[in-house]
Amino acid sequence: MSIRVATSKDLTAVRAIDEALGQRPATLEAVTRALSDKRLLVAERDGEIVGYLWWSWFWDKVPMSTLVRVRPEAQRTGVGAALYAAAEERLREMGCSFWMSSTEEDNERSLLFHKALGFREIGALSDLDQPVREVFMRKDLG
Repeated sequence: MSIRVATSKDLTAVRAIDEALGQRPATLEAVTRALSDKRLLVAERDGEIVGYLWWSWFWDKVPMSTLVRVRPEAQRTGVGAALYAAAEERLREMGCSFWMSSTEEDNERSLLFHKALGFREIGALSDLDQPVREVFMRKDLG
């Protein structure tokens, strides 16, 4: 498996992952911006894109995992962890000392995944047009 910065040629594969998971895709504008800023990484295995991760800038200065998705048949095979590790390496190279992520408070699988990667909970927000609170996490990169 290899992790690399996505190109516009990967957009169809990224959208196919969203579709395979039954998830609403991000807007084309948001994905295009992440592509142009080189904030979208893809995991490729045997010539196929099996997952992706992109990050944004919280308060224009704190990197935050925006979205990570892995094809159903590739889940629990290390793809997500590899995407996070590659993103963290890029962020360290950019001089970032920590980054953030978030998930719904009832997404136990995601909470355990983040904890296993070294993230810790730092708070939660409610009233975000979703039925449960969004839990925010931080991981130091130093």
